[in-house]
Amino acid sequence: MTTTTTARILPVVTASAAATGALVGGTVAAVRSTIAVNEGRISSTEAVKTVAKESAGTGLATAAGVTATAVLGLGGLTGLLGFTVVATGAKMLWDKAVPTPLDETKNKKLTEVAS
Repeated sequence: MTTTTTARILPVVTASAAATGALVGGTVAAVRSTIAVNEGRISSTEAVKTVAKESAGTGLATAAGVTATAVLGLGGLTGLLGFTVVATGAKMLWDKAVPTPLDETKNKKLTEVAS
């Protein structure tokens, strides 16, 4: 039985893409969390949790996009669009299922303080 090149390298490519996605997502979350900690909106512990959750979610979403594109054999503009749709959908599902403290503070309404 022969194995196609795609089947052999897909796990390696997917793992590499997931690691890259996690790095990018974690970096963005670290910047946003640092600002939120400095503004007093979240604690440093919540910031660490946010970075971990965002890294995992972005990594998984990237891996899902790469896998779907490869399995469907999409390339070029179609592949880019396919990747974007799948990765965005996966990240949206992740964000709904695993909210972060940073997301929760974004939805809080400010109340006027009586002087």
